[in-house]
Amino acid sequence: MKYYQEITILPCTEVPAYFLWSKVYQKLHLGFASQKDVQGNIPVGVSFPSYRENEDSSSEGEEACALGYKLRLFAEDETVLERFALSKLLHRLEDYVHITRVRPVPKNLKGYATYSRFHQRNSVEQKARRYAKRHDVSYEDAEQLFPVQKFAEGLPYIQMKSSTNQNMFRLFIKKENKDYSVNEGFSSYGLSNRSTVPEF
Repeated sequence: MKYYQEITILPCTEVPAYFLWSKVYQKLHLGFASQKDVQGNIPVGVSFPSYRENEDSSSEGEEACALGYKLRLFAEDETVLERFALSKLLHRLEDYVHITRVRPVPKNLKGYATYSRFHQRNSVEQKARRYAKRHDVSYEDAEQLFPVQKFAEGLPYIQMKSSTNQNMFRLFIKKENKDYSVNEGFSSYGLSNRSTVPEF
């Protein structure tokens, strides 16, 4: 990834950061989805330079702040970001965000990272219900077989609305530091568990 563009959520007393993250990311998701290639990959990836995991917070505002107030979009080619037209995409939010011009990625990097969507595939309750039904045991007995795991606890998230069924869901974001660069494309959220983005 050789070029980037940065979005900063501007502090606003009337509008909470988590609400702005939701609005910004909903627009980005629509923009990313329009960039899909034939394999379903997007040429633009994102990073959250101030990302941190929360250990004991559970409020929506604190989770959003764990992402910080900056988001970077990366692409291999400058024209990809120019065609993405970030200012046009976020024009209704221009009072709440600051967008930089497209810039080359600095040479002095800290390393690389993946930012991926974290899926909580099967909750303990679902596993226990399924086991109880299949093995003709009580739910309480089945529940004892599966240790309680809070998979997504501490991971920051953005509240999103599904474009297909209009349901609200949490887009949990997991960061992993890497020593190498990989570019295999990104999802329609700008995330990937394989493709990396530069850290600086």
